[in-house]
Amino acid sequence: MTTLTDEQRERIRRNRERAFQIQKERKLKQEQEEQTKKRKEQEQQQQQEETPTSSKKLKSNSGNEEDRLEPFEEGASEYVTKTEAMSVYCLPEGTLAVCEDCIEKENPRNKSWKPMKLYRRSEVRQRARARYGGMEGLIRERTKRRERKLAKDMKGASDIFKK
Repeated sequence: MTTLTDEQRERIRRNRERAFQIQKERKLKQEQEEQTKKRKEQEQQQQQEETPTSSKKLKSNSGNEEDRLEPFEEGASEYVTKTEAMSVYCLPEGTLAVCEDCIEKENPRNKSWKPMKLYRRSEVRQRARARYGGMEGLIRERTKRRERKLAKDMKGASDIFKK
């Protein structure tokens, strides 16, 4: 059995103390990171809960009109893609560019493509209804576009069968 010298015992003691000190520092750093993360999450949640001021201006006097949802909107996501906003709500890119509540997410189809833009459905709905004079005007515009597309497709199909 080997016995340790006093110098070796002292070295072991110092190393042990240093290890305990490193553990304490790591634990403290981890707690600080968790607190910072919680604080950032709370700030983001508060920002999401705040309503943008310009969308308040978009609401018309008939609050009942603005609150009505179309059948396809019931149970739908809170956000809408740029393509869906342009086709379903008949809005041009310029109108979407001024939307305040827009988030960008990594493109799910290909990570190297530009990020996907998502707009808050309620703001897009309000802008579309303001542009077309309410829900009925938006539905008329959507129907008009569908009919125009159908007429174009039918003309293209009739040209195929001519000979």
